[in-house]
Parts: sequence; C-alpha cells; structure tokens
Amino acid sequence: MSNLVTLTIASETFLLLSFIIIFLSTRNTKKNVLLVILLIIGGAPLLYLAIDHVKSDYVDANIGLGLAFMYTWIYSVIAFVIAITLFVKKKRNNNIPKEQ
Repeated sequence: MSNLVTLTIASETFLLLSFIIIFLSTRNTKKNVLLVILLIIGGAPLLYLAIDHVKSDYVDANIGLGLAFMYTWIYSVIAFVIAITLFVKKKRNNNIPKEQ
C-alpha cells in the first residue's frame, strides 16, 4: 500500500509541477482559471481511484486504478511538454534585443 501512496503522490506532484510552469509562463488571469480546471480534470480520477483502492482492498487487479495512472501520466507528459514549450518561448522572447 505504501508503494501506491508514493506513486500517487509522485504522479500528482509531476502534474502540479507542469501546471506551475505553465502558470509562471503565461501570467494571464483568464487562463489561470482554465489552468485550475484542467489541473482538477487531470488529477481527480487518480486521487479518487487511489482513495477507493485504499478503502476497499480488492482481491483482484484493479484495472480502473491502472487506467487512472496511465491517464494521469499521459496527461502529465502532455502538460509538461506544453509547459516546457511555453517556458522556452518566453525565454526567447525576453532575450531578443528590441530594435530601435
């Protein structure tokens, strides 16, 4: 059970880190509301199924929990790629000298 908790915390932390990078890259209040909604959509299934698995110890393999991990990992990777792209684009725009 402790491996499940550790893996769940690591997965949710990686997802949160991706959204923090996106937040720091955009700094737009309208987009921040959308980012919070997308973060909840990405993290809620894993949290729900991990809590359900801990409360109801299933004898067989919990396929739903495995699918929730896969969904969260794929969602996290996509969010991380977007975050890195936005971060690099922001850094490039800040480093370009302004012509006068």
